[in-house]
Amino acid sequence: MPPTLDPELRRALAARIRYYNEMGIYDFYRRSVSVQTEEVAAQIAVDEQEIAVSINPELGEEMSPRKSTAVAMPVALEAEENIFEAIALKPEQSVSDPVKALKVIREDLGDCTRCVLHKQGRKQIVFGVGNPTAELMFVGEGPGADEDEKGEPFVGRAGQLLNNMIKAMGIEREQVYIANIVKCRPPGNRQPERE
Repeated sequence: MPPTLDPELRRALAARIRYYNEMGIYDFYRRSVSVQTEEVAAQIAVDEQEIAVSINPELGEEMSPRKSTAVAMPVALEAEENIFEAIALKPEQSVSDPVKALKVIREDLGDCTRCVLHKQGRKQIVFGVGNPTAELMFVGEGPGADEDEKGEPFVGRAGQLLNNMIKAMGIEREQVYIANIVKCRPPGNRQPERE
């Protein structure tokens, strides 16, 4: 009989799947399985189905491809590897205060060199600004030349347009949070690459 998932791991997986479902993500893909872990993978698949149904009972046994809930977790884990490391909390997730969490994230980024953009002409990281407890957040694709110069998102022409849109909504820029997906300016303002 294949081993079953630890109850604590089941809860963690269920919470992760629920989080992704709330974000509108329903499709997950599993990496290929090594021969050594086929039994474990089979049990995980059964457990995933049970977790998915417990989260969303209407899925039942007829889970449509759009509502598939296979966990995107590598299952080809070595026996001595701690499976909880794959779903461990990040430092900012252990902080309940959003201001402190953003500070932890910013400190972690430092003068980031995680991708090639730091070598391609960017001057500085453009981190988010605004109210960390805002109910409304605007997220851009990546900073442009003006943003790279000032170190703040949406300060160029697009920022002026955004400011006008925010004013038209009857709120102030300081009441929202503004950030970009990519924190460094791509060269020539090209679209960010997948990496």
